Amino acid sequence: MSKSVYLSPSIQEENIGYGNYGTEEKRMNEVCDVTQKHLLRHGITVFRNRPDMTLKQVVADSNAKKPTIHLAIHSNAFNGKVRGSEIYCHNFGGEGERLARSVYAELESITPTKGRGVKEGKDHFGPGKPLYELAATVAPAALLEIAFHDQPDDAKWILENIEAIGVVIAKGVLKYFGLDWVDERSEHDKAVDILAEAGFILSPQYWKDNAVPGGTINGEYAGLLIKRMASFIKTVLDGLNK
Repeated sequence: MSKSVYLSPSIQEENIGYGNYGTEEKRMNEVCDVTQKHLLRHGITVFRNRPDMTLKQVVADSNAKKPTIHLAIHSNAFNGKVRGSEIYCHNFGGEGERLARSVYAELESITPTKGRGVKEGKDHFGPGKPLYELAATVAPAALLEIAFHDQPDDAKWILENIEAIGVVIAKGVLKYFGLDWVDERSEHDKAVDILAEAGFILSPQYWKDNAVPGGTINGEYAGLLIKRMASFIKTVLDGLNK
């Protein structure tokens, strides 16, 4: 059975963080971009909300798509002094709590301060007044508060660690699904080895070292690779047309 997640980055564009943080909506969508990229390359189906949605529309969209799990991604605010991460599930004892603890453990591995823990959201606004997104979604759900965007050091930390935060959230989701993290470099190296075994490239270590973001491939080498692959494709197509 395929595994899927509905990612729900904050739609709160009115929440402005400290300094040049900007809006909670913008920053959480940046984090979510990273998380989505890594989940997709691990074979997880990803659904996602849109910034123009209302919260009720987000919940309805999630319920219509029937994901395995639902994960909301937010940054927090209080009085400009409080710091740390926290995560909510609707109540303890189910898959929502297991998801929350999986994601929280990974995020806590990189946060600069002690976290605020895993919490129930069923009485968040008072007895019988839950966090709507956790109470109304059908799929097991968690709502993550990465850190406090109204606290200067937390806001700075989020801004400087968008990529790392997105990665650990993805790792937490994979951990929930019982899947191992595969490093991007490992995938790249495997692809190079396949090309080398097929005879397309003769210097695999060169391609492993240079065919990466920021690397520089010699134009002559790139041309040879293109010619070899073009020749192979032509041979295959000619064989199919006979």
